[in-house]
Amino acid sequence: MVLLVDDQPIVEAALRRLLAPYEDLELIAVRDAGAGFEAALARRPDVILQDLNMPGVEGMEQIRRIRAHEDLADTPLVVLSADADAQTKEQCFGLGANDYIVKLPDALELVARIRYHARMGRAQRDRDRAMRSLAHSQAELVRRNAEVDAANRRLSAMNDLLGQESQEQRERIAEVAALGTKLGSAQDLGEVMDQALRLARSFTDADAGSIWMVQPEGLRLVYTQNDTLESRLSPGERLPLADVLIPRDSASIAGHVAVTGRPLRIDDVHALDPSLPYHFRGDFDRKIGYTTRSMLVFPLRDARDCVVGVLQLINARGRGRAGASPPVFTASDEAAVELFAGMASLAVERAKLVRGVIMRTIATAEMRDPTETGAHVQRVAECAVAMYDRWAAIHGVDPTERQRRRDELRIAAMLHDVGKVAIPDSILKKPGKLDDAEYRRMQTHSLLGGRLFASATTPYDEAARDVAVHHHEKWDGSGYPGRVPADSLEDLPSEMVANPEAPPMRGEEIPLFARIVAVADVYDALTSRRAYKEAWSPEQVAELLRKESGRHFDPELVNIALELQPYFQSVRARFGSDGH
Repeated sequence: MVLLVDDQPIVEAALRRLLAPYEDLELIAVRDAGAGFEAALARRPDVILQDLNMPGVEGMEQIRRIRAHEDLADTPLVVLSADADAQTKEQCFGLGANDYIVKLPDALELVARIRYHARMGRAQRDRDRAMRSLAHSQAELVRRNAEVDAANRRLSAMNDLLGQESQEQRERIAEVAALGTKLGSAQDLGEVMDQALRLARSFTDADAGSIWMVQPEGLRLVYTQNDTLESRLSPGERLPLADVLIPRDSASIAGHVAVTGRPLRIDDVHALDPSLPYHFRGDFDRKIGYTTRSMLVFPLRDARDCVVGVLQLINARGRGRAGASPPVFTASDEAAVELFAGMASLAVERAKLVRGVIMRTIATAEMRDPTETGAHVQRVAECAVAMYDRWAAIHGVDPTERQRRRDELRIAAMLHDVGKVAIPDSILKKPGKLDDAEYRRMQTHSLLGGRLFASATTPYDEAARDVAVHHHEKWDGSGYPGRVPADSLEDLPSEMVANPEAPPMRGEEIPLFARIVAVADVYDALTSRRAYKEAWSPEQVAELLRKESGRHFDPELVNIALELQPYFQSVRARFGSDGH
């Protein structure tokens, strides 16, 4: 929508003739500044065309009024005037005008400028909405963290009151309280689920476990761990991601817990009373070559006490205990998991807020670039974390450090192309090959993405900055943007036609996370179907990775990616196609 504020009927008539062939451009015209101001507030146009010489409030004052109002401060404003004086133009730009057109230009120029400013205005509003959403979510995270701290204090107080209980029970509660505090350190949803499951298995000594999340279409298996199956793997292998969806009803064990909100402790899933509403399905065990016996299953709840998921622990091992053979989960295990499930629920909900902020940011980017989808960034992140885990194992990285860095990498990998929101649609959505100038403009997305994290205050910001800026570097130094100082990013303009000149960055000068994401991003792009190409086969991708090893990619990371190709294929199956 275009709002024209001009007191001359002849100008309105001429503009209507110029814009008539363009169905996407709706023109609204008013004759005086006051009416223009009210129309702008009421209709929120994409672009305001403002005359300068008007009765009553003259044009310069009108620009001041518009820029002073918080609801109109970012609305693109183009001065449309017969005055071609340079000093007048300078005054208008100083007051906040986005453009100055000497009337009347030809139709092509006018339409091009209107569309450009409308796109930029929409992009600015999208960014503003994303930033407001981020601020709201950060406030919510602070609140959730306070809830976690309060829960830990309550557990500590409970421990003090349990003097009459057994020494074992007191020790279990203290152990759970300590693990709950540890769980609160992760921010990414995947890492929170991984830690929650690993910690719950550690204090119950469970061989395996899974997490199911409630989704509109049913109950989805989103995370699994299994020591027995992992012990059968060769070095470098990972268990493939499973994609299992079951109805949210009482027919299954996990479904029954999700529906009723009540936990279950089962000694033998193969000896369930046939009159029970739920039963054990053995087909999944047969498929993976595993035998499930005992189970401890708990609901995960949100702040409104609604069940949002299910924590399932499988096959008690009974380490250090005398008792049933085969071992089973005990009442003490059940009490400990009940406490832990409450803390895990808070941590999962907080991590879902973080993931929600990221996915809304990605959704904004997807409106601009159809290839930048939620499925794509989740696949890239999952593959990148798997590569880092293998690299860290080879290099003997401390497990605590590995866990912390995985958390940072997953978030950074999902945001690797966030700078594309600042690239014009004419480049992002161009169907053919980009010319040299367009390609240089496209390359600026790396620095523009890093600019968002220029004032890094946390390791997450630093990781996101490094990945955004350097994921297009090449091992041989022929990539971009090169060695741009991090402290210079904040001074970059919000729009650039090309990256500034910088010394090349090569080899291990390139941050590790950026080298990892470079491989994961290219792998996923090549194995994805696009409007301009079919998906490559794993064999074709492997051939390219070997060819580019030591040129485009870190040779060690290429070897790791080739080892993990079966896992990468399960990641694509788990997160699905992005439809391109």
